[in-house]
Amino acid sequence: MRVILIGSFPICLSVYNTVSKEKQLDSVCFQESEITKPQDNFWITSIKKEGFDTFVINKRNIKNEFKTWLINKRPDLVLVCGFSIKIPKEILHIPTFGFLNIHFGKLPENRGAVPVFWSIKERKKQTAITIHQIDEDWDTGKILIEQPVPIIPGETLGMLNSKMSYLLGQLTQKAITLIQDSSNLKPQSNNNITYHNRPDEKALTIQWETQTSDEIESLVNACNPKFGGAITYYQGAPIKIVEVSPVDTKPLLGKTSGEIVHAHLQEGLFVCCKYGKLLKINVISSDAGVLTGTKYIHLGVRQGHCFTTSLTSNYNTVS
Repeated sequence: MRVILIGSFPICLSVYNTVSKEKQLDSVCFQESEITKPQDNFWITSIKKEGFDTFVINKRNIKNEFKTWLINKRPDLVLVCGFSIKIPKEILHIPTFGFLNIHFGKLPENRGAVPVFWSIKERKKQTAITIHQIDEDWDTGKILIEQPVPIIPGETLGMLNSKMSYLLGQLTQKAITLIQDSSNLKPQSNNNITYHNRPDEKALTIQWETQTSDEIESLVNACNPKFGGAITYYQGAPIKIVEVSPVDTKPLLGKTSGEIVHAHLQEGLFVCCKYGKLLKINVISSDAGVLTGTKYIHLGVRQGHCFTTSLTSNYNTVS
């Protein structure tokens, strides 16, 4: 089996290790927008030193240069793990067994970009690693493997991504075996189809007026580390909240959602959410750096000030 890997490192590292160890790997391709200075890139340099050919794909060369390169390589299979450029239809049939995509989400319920973000933000208890055939519509191809993966409360996007990537070695070898019999490919369901776009600024912003403390915690976890935290505003300046933890206490009534109800140099920074539930702000990213909630208090945070959804919102409940 001659395999070409198109991947984003380090997410696909276990895929690379598996196929190279089994003497099945021929070449590795990278997406140009995912790397800086290809000539100095650590992964490209390291893979070349191990004797593998590499190819950097972009939107300009995928239709012609990459197609010609792939035809000359004559692969049996192309594995894709972390690649966002749509592959032209005429290229998909060059490998004997086509292209297989490793998708970090359940299909068809979680099609589209950054599926791990949406699984955590929507507070799912379980997601899946889905290995499916790539067709001209990308996430609609037949499914070869669906491996359920539980989402632990408090798990961040980075934690879940890492956990799923560790499972890929065994699943990759299983996929290479199964793809050789086309009867193992099963069509996707026509029910519960959801397609997600890449999260925009609104999706990444805390909506203090409408989101509960649980929803805010899930959003913060979904933004860490890929988006640098969930967006909010303090005293008219944008900041990102990187980590929070729930507070087990009775609801605090009569407070504004987003209002800072306790700011203590030893005890930390606490904010009121919808229905009076509290969150402790553990880590914040601002123009002053990435700071603990306690360190952020040193910048002049006051009880009665508010985190807000937008730049123009009222951010004081005290004069």
